[in-house]
Amino acid sequence: MDIIPKASSAPLTPEQTAALKKLHDAATQLEGVFVGMLFKEMHEGEDKSDIFGKTSNADDTWNDMLDEKRADAIAKTGSFGIAKMVESQLRASVLASVTPVPGAKAAPNPYATPALPVETPVPSTPATENEP
Repeated sequence: MDIIPKASSAPLTPEQTAALKKLHDAATQLEGVFVGMLFKEMHEGEDKSDIFGKTSNADDTWNDMLDEKRADAIAKTGSFGIAKMVESQLRASVLASVTPVPGAKAAPNPYATPALPVETPVPSTPATENEP
C-alpha cells in the first residue's frame, strides 16, 4: 500500500513520507499480532491429536508458525481494518512530530525535571574575638 497524501494537504516532505511509512508498517504489524492472537484462541479448544495419534511438539511448532504467517498475510490485505483505523488516528500526530509548525513554540516536556531555585550563599564575616 502506497502512502498518498490527502488531496487537500500540502505535499509531504521526505521525512514525513518516511514517518508515515513507519506508521503504516507498525499498524500492519499490530493487526498481524491481533489476528495471530485470534488464531491462538481459536486453536485453544482443539483436540491435540490427529489420525496418527497425539501431535508432537514439532507439529505444534509448525502449526504456530503457519498461523503466524497466515496472520501476517491477512494483516497485509487490510481486511480487518485495524491498521487503517490506527493510521487514521495517529496520522496527524506523526506528521506534527516530524515537522514543527513555523512560529509555534515547542510543547513543554511533561517528564522534564523542574528546575530548583538556586540559593545564593550569604557571605559570612569572620568573627573577631573582641566583638560583644
